[in-house]
Amino acid sequence: MSQGVVTPRRWRDAETAARTLIKRPAERRTVLLLGRLPLLPEAVLERLVGLRSGASVYRTLRHLANDGLVAALHPPVQPGHGPGLWYLTDLGLVTNAVDQGVDPEYLARHNRLRGADLLALQPGLPQLLAAYELLGALAAARPGPVQLLDWQRPWRRRYLRPTAKAPVAATLPAFAALAWEDAVAACLLLPDLGTTPLRLSRPVLDHLFVLRRLQDEVFPTLVIATTATGRAAAWWTLVEEVRRARSEAPLAATIATWDALRSSPGELAVVTSDPYNWRQLSRRVWLRPLRTRQADRPLPRLVGDDLLGSATQVGPAARLGLATLHLAALDRELVDFVARHPFLPLDRLAVVFDSSVAVLRRRCTRLIRLGLLRFLGLDEVREGLADGPLVEATADGLAVVAAQQGLTLAVAVRANGLAGGGPEQPIGPRRQLMRRLAHTLGADAIFVDLIATMRRLAAAGENTALVAWQNAAACSHGHVRPDGYGVYRHHGCLYGFFLEYDRNTMGFRDYCAKFGAYFDYLASGRYARDYDGFPTILVVTRDSDAEERVAFAARAASVGRGETLPLLLTCRSRIEVSSNRNGFLGRIWRTQGGDGERHRPWFWSGNFPPITG
Repeated sequence: MSQGVVTPRRWRDAETAARTLIKRPAERRTVLLLGRLPLLPEAVLERLVGLRSGASVYRTLRHLANDGLVAALHPPVQPGHGPGLWYLTDLGLVTNAVDQGVDPEYLARHNRLRGADLLALQPGLPQLLAAYELLGALAAARPGPVQLLDWQRPWRRRYLRPTAKAPVAATLPAFAALAWEDAVAACLLLPDLGTTPLRLSRPVLDHLFVLRRLQDEVFPTLVIATTATGRAAAWWTLVEEVRRARSEAPLAATIATWDALRSSPGELAVVTSDPYNWRQLSRRVWLRPLRTRQADRPLPRLVGDDLLGSATQVGPAARLGLATLHLAALDRELVDFVARHPFLPLDRLAVVFDSSVAVLRRRCTRLIRLGLLRFLGLDEVREGLADGPLVEATADGLAVVAAQQGLTLAVAVRANGLAGGGPEQPIGPRRQLMRRLAHTLGADAIFVDLIATMRRLAAAGENTALVAWQNAAACSHGHVRPDGYGVYRHHGCLYGFFLEYDRNTMGFRDYCAKFGAYFDYLASGRYARDYDGFPTILVVTRDSDAEERVAFAARAASVGRGETLPLLLTCRSRIEVSSNRNGFLGRIWRTQGGDGERHRPWFWSGNFPPITG
């Protein structure tokens, strides 16, 4: 079975390979694992197969690849050489089916091992790799060899609430049941890459508490890996809030940061059960038994000899997978940013990504050829509104961003404010943004100028950066609709702010209604679900006269209110004056009181630093 054979593989080759693998336990375990975990990285294989080193894994995979059983993709998901993501070839898939005595077509369809299935995984590759990394950490949570009893991605359960007539569904990213020599663990895996608001997970946690009450056997442990200690604390707070709301006992859960898992996976605490009860924790799946085939019959073409160029890969999911297969991490970051903040000119995008305009134009042009981005046409933008072409994500680009956030497109639009698609297929708030394009460009310009200022200060040794920037749709809360939300890091402290960009297009009543909505949001306490403390409201007006009108409206809206809004005002002329070297961060801000007061930097105003966004 040498790699140079060009004749079609036959069933006799798969039967011979299956008999050979019986004598090679590590290789057999690898083939069986890849039959359940397509596009598995080598590092996770090392933990699941039980090999002693990365070199052993590499030799095993090389031997299987030389025999034609496995192959690898190397998408550039990280700087440098991309990790090998391994999958079964047609020969490996049929060999796996012969080993288990099941029909290969049914096995491939159920475990999504076909070529089109592998390509369909590419847009959401960050979420897939995060789930695999969490699985690998779980395998290393206890010493000794580990066996994968069950793997479901995603994990879905339909159930009937006691007070409902129709069943509802609970969905989590993955479920894994693992066995060691002395214990078994069943875990629901929730890898969090910080791409979505935590409030979206509240219904999922509510489902889990209901399911635990309805289920007789031991309920799986919820395992969450997240980006930072602050977000981990926010997760614990959310779990506790849902528990108290339902008056339930605490849920078996463990929450850790990705850095902690990578440094010491053995500290991952999971609830284990008796090793003889694993069948209660694993869901059996029936697959059609293997039928006898003629030994010289060609193998079914389920994956294809050339995954990248096979003519059998059809359908929108496979087509989108081909477009994203070679996306580097920076490409994905650029498409994600443009989907969240459409219509930025190239020169401002270059500031955000700390790149030259020429380099960024080449990158955007490549993504345009892939069908993920587009430049707005001259007929779409009013003359004189922008100096260069404006960029937005296409419908395919938005679909890729939603997939790598682990969301459907509809949920990603609602939660993260994705917008784009072009005039023929507008998605999200695109129409509203285009109608108010001058306002959109002006508000975005303030954030871009802030990034440029912070980068200049950081180069001078200051510990400063903009660590979050949400668009208007993503940070809207009912009638509270700012033009953006940001988190500024200054000397190790985090400061959250809402931006209100005023072009003098609103009347006095409109300003009073706007600030009244902020007062209602503050008085209700609902802001505590989204922020750790109420963000400072920064109002940027056109000139000093407009600034005073806004201040007067803020004072009028505060009459009869028991709270005080953390509100600061300035105007463009004060930001752009030559004596103000620090722009948005300079001593340019005043409160809603008289304009004779001393101006100051906004982050000295005593606002609360946020933890969640």
